[in-house]
Amino acid sequence: MVQHEQFFHELNTKIPGLEVLHRPEDRLLYAHGCYPVEYKWLLQGPYPYLPSAVLRPKNSEEVGQILALSQRHRVPLIPYGGGSGIVGGSIPREGEVMVDVKLLRSFEIHHQNCTATGGAGLTGAEFENLLNREGYTCGHYPQSYQSAVLGGMVATRAIGTFSTKYGKMNDMVNSLEVALPDGQLLQTHRAPARSTGPELKEIFLGSEGVYGIVTKVEMKIYPKAEKRLFEAYTFRCTHDGLEAVRLFMRKGIHPPVVRLYDEDEAAHKLEALGYPQGRALLILGYEGLDEMVALEQRICAGICAENGAEAHGEYGGLNWFETRFSTKRMLDYDLQAGGTADAVEVAAPWDKIEAVYEQMRAALLPLCREVHCHFSHFYHTGASVYVIFHAKVEGDHSTAAELYQRCLDLAIKTSLAAGGNVSHHHGVGTAKAAYLALEHGQAGVEIMRGLKNHLDPHGLINRGVLGL
Repeated sequence: MVQHEQFFHELNTKIPGLEVLHRPEDRLLYAHGCYPVEYKWLLQGPYPYLPSAVLRPKNSEEVGQILALSQRHRVPLIPYGGGSGIVGGSIPREGEVMVDVKLLRSFEIHHQNCTATGGAGLTGAEFENLLNREGYTCGHYPQSYQSAVLGGMVATRAIGTFSTKYGKMNDMVNSLEVALPDGQLLQTHRAPARSTGPELKEIFLGSEGVYGIVTKVEMKIYPKAEKRLFEAYTFRCTHDGLEAVRLFMRKGIHPPVVRLYDEDEAAHKLEALGYPQGRALLILGYEGLDEMVALEQRICAGICAENGAEAHGEYGGLNWFETRFSTKRMLDYDLQAGGTADAVEVAAPWDKIEAVYEQMRAALLPLCREVHCHFSHFYHTGASVYVIFHAKVEGDHSTAAELYQRCLDLAIKTSLAAGGNVSHHHGVGTAKAAYLALEHGQAGVEIMRGLKNHLDPHGLINRGVLGL
């Protein structure tokens, strides 16, 4: 606090009414996200890293002023949204000052343009509810829907459960307003496409706050669906299910929900649903115009049947929809002294995705009690796989944190060796920063570092994230 006295004094003078939180209990609330190691720190206590203070600006201009003053006084900052990140992207290891964006809550619909603009502090659920009242949706339903905010979802290129139709955040975002480290506000152009150099919004999508703080997000929106339909299929094996999905994707059929559970993760679901055991489970969900839903469903049903699927009707799909936000099983493991769990999500092209899945699972099994795998985000050229591990050893929470690091390291290195990548949508934070050069090459990392050095020459925003 003392070393930042001039910074806080000038903040008070230039931004009267700015909410500044100093109490230890407030600072503890902002000191962590949902990174499994942070959870272990909480359970061990006392918590090792607290921010010096938490700032709560009310608008974009105040965010810009905070950034400009931080540069002047060399005060390191960390932007903070919903606190739902699981890769250690907001750890105040050196007492950094947090900038909470949750008071940035503006909202405006542009009916003719089919877009809506929300403040970076609106949660996904709040933004979607505001759209629904006007007859729209943005189609973005991540598992962190109730807590993740628009700014944070931009910063990690987040994805939701209806992604095969609506895409990731980089597909959904039309334009951004960003407060740069020097305090300037950058508004990227709202035109739908351009040929005027690199796409500037892409610099900030996935940047995890190292290049600036997102303050407003213009999203593409769609009329609420006339019809929504879910159904379930079982396949003899995971390979057959993947082949069916690949074949309808190559035809341009993109059901919003496509989730394929391998034989192991499907087992308890099949038992609960009363379906035959020992099979892979595919959940499909469709929404949109009545005629389009019927057409997509008919084509997918035909392709699934050609690949040996057994159709089970709507019940299994509806059951998934009603329970889709639960993460209780992983948290139950994390609560145990020697227990740890995480979902490692990576992506690969079609010709590599099965090898990535099989090799990651095989590598983790010796260290874990359970390894569950499913594929839930699909593309014309490939897919993403979740590899969920549950591990437990004798020992305390510190021992479990060490086990977690071993599992994460093994999972990512195995993915890279088999042709996968480091992360599909959870981001990099500090947990995965060491692996970026293995995916992008040294030249790619140097490009990212060059941008960082130009935009934030003193390295004050979210230090260490993305390895920068």
